[in-house]
Amino acid sequence: MDNIQQNKDNIFLKSAISVGKFVVFVILAILFLNMFLATNQIQVAIGLFILVFITLPTIFIFFFKQKFLVKHPKFIKVWKIYRVFYAIFIILYITGFAFGTWHLNEVEKTKSAVDFINSKKITLNDVMGKNLPPVPDQKLNDSTIAGIDANKNYIRDDVELAIFKEYPNSAKIRAAELQYAQEVQQELTNIYNNGTWIAVSKKGDRAISCLVDISFSVYSSNYDQIIKSGEWIKAVDSLTLNNDIRKNKRKEIEKYETNYSADNGQCDVEIK
Repeated sequence: MDNIQQNKDNIFLKSAISVGKFVVFVILAILFLNMFLATNQIQVAIGLFILVFITLPTIFIFFFKQKFLVKHPKFIKVWKIYRVFYAIFIILYITGFAFGTWHLNEVEKTKSAVDFINSKKITLNDVMGKNLPPVPDQKLNDSTIAGIDANKNYIRDDVELAIFKEYPNSAKIRAAELQYAQEVQQELTNIYNNGTWIAVSKKGDRAISCLVDISFSVYSSNYDQIIKSGEWIKAVDSLTLNNDIRKNKRKEIEKYETNYSADNGQCDVEIK
């Protein structure tokens, strides 16, 4: 009985080793093919490194090492030295692969966040008050950075209502201030790296340019044009940054500031 069980164990072990060798062979074959499918010199260099220092030694270990060293025992010492470097190469490869995977995930995550940021724009219905929200509970509204946005237009409800109260008869000014308020809301809630900071900053450039353009169309005096656009920006900042947690959040995201090319100014909604 013991011999039968031992034979079964040996068969199972040999089968497991065979399956393991096949899996390793498939993985190495994929890595080897990727080298030939590489599209730039860096990828080719990485592929050659994997081939020479990982693929070929791994094939040797799994398929030829035992027979080779038995047949050529003088290479045992050489192999003992080389396997240290082989282990280092494996660690470097795994580390690089893990970092590369993380980096690609971060790139994709940032792209999705930037697409979301760019997709948010005010509409004519927002400007004309067709989607006005109810008055929020101010204590609840101020308990978080994002606050309450019941009508889901990415403008905090208390800020939106305040803008309508201040400019009930000027759709032009409301449109510009709502656009800027939406940008500040995204500034407080959607920035977490350089890429998202740039996306929101470009929206801010467009919103401020819109405010300036509207001031030129509403006021004839150059003095009034300059002063009013600045006052509108300060007024929206005062509404959106109305407590310490929001002010601190704006300071916190300053660490993501970086150089970028500004977009041409434009209003989300053109009011004639």
